[in-house]
Amino acid sequence: MKKLFAAFDFKSQSDRSVPLEIALRNESILSGRWTFDVRLGKKTLAPVSKWTKICEHTEKGCDYIEMELHLDGDYRLQRSLLVNHKDNVLLLTDTVLAEAALTEGGRNRKASLSYHADFTVSPTLRAKTDTEATEILFRTHGRTGKPVFRALPLALPEWKAVKPAGMVSGTLTASEDTLTLRQETTGKSLFVPLLFDLDTQRLSKRYTWRQLTVGENMKQMNEDQAVGYRIQLGDTQFLLYRSLTPLASRTVLGHNLIDDFCFARFNPETGVEPLIAIEVAG
Repeated sequence: MKKLFAAFDFKSQSDRSVPLEIALRNESILSGRWTFDVRLGKKTLAPVSKWTKICEHTEKGCDYIEMELHLDGDYRLQRSLLVNHKDNVLLLTDTVLAEAALTEGGRNRKASLSYHADFTVSPTLRAKTDTEATEILFRTHGRTGKPVFRALPLALPEWKAVKPAGMVSGTLTASEDTLTLRQETTGKSLFVPLLFDLDTQRLSKRYTWRQLTVGENMKQMNEDQAVGYRIQLGDTQFLLYRSLTPLASRTVLGHNLIDDFCFARFNPETGVEPLIAIEVAG
C-alpha cells in the first residue's frame, strides 16, 4: 500500500478552486479547496472556460496530472499535481501562461502579474514558521508535537532577508488551518511551485533549494521564459524544470532537454536522472 495519497477533483467545484485531498499513512494533512486568484495589476483575470485535463502520466514511481483553465486577457492557468511515492515528495504547481501575442511583444504592458493561492491544512496540525527562512514546518499539536511535513516555496529565496534578484517575489504564510502562497512578477508569465517533503525521518536533516540558470543558444533565460530549481532533502537531490514558452532546446544543470516539464533526481556522480518528463505547454 502506498504511504502517500493525493488527489484533486476538478469536476465538482467552482472554476476558482478544486477539492484537494492529501493523506499520509491514512492521515489527512491537506483537505479542502485549492483556490487561486490571478491579477494583472488591479484587474482580476477571471476564468472564461471550464477545467480540462491536458495530461496524466505515471513513470518511475511518479504520478502526474495536469489541468488547464483559460483566463481573461489571453492567459491560461495550468495546474499540476506530482506525487513521488519512492521519495515521499509532493509537488503542487500553478503556471500562469501568457499567449503568444503577449510573449512575443504584441502588447506592451507595465502592470505586474500577481498570484494568490490557499490550501486547507488538517486541524490536527500546527505551523511552525521561522523568522529567517521562508519554508514552513507542520507538526502535530502539543508541546512535543512531531514533525509531519515541510512546505518549500521553490520560486522564492530560502532566506527572507535575501532580496529577489529576478522578476519574482512573494511570501508563504500560515494562519489557523490555511497555508497561503503569494507570488508576483514583472514578467509576462509566472510559475508557482510548492514542494512538500513528507518523509518524517528526513525532516531533521539538512535541506535547501536554489534557483538555477537556464540557457538557450548560449543565452540566459528570463524567469518568464523558463525556470529551474535544485532541491536538497537530506541525502537526496532533485531538479525541477518548467518552460513557460513554446518548446525549445535548453540546458539546465548541465542537462539538455526539450520538455515543458521535468522532475529528476540529481546524482553528483552520474548527473541528472529524469523521473518524469512531460510536454504540456503549447
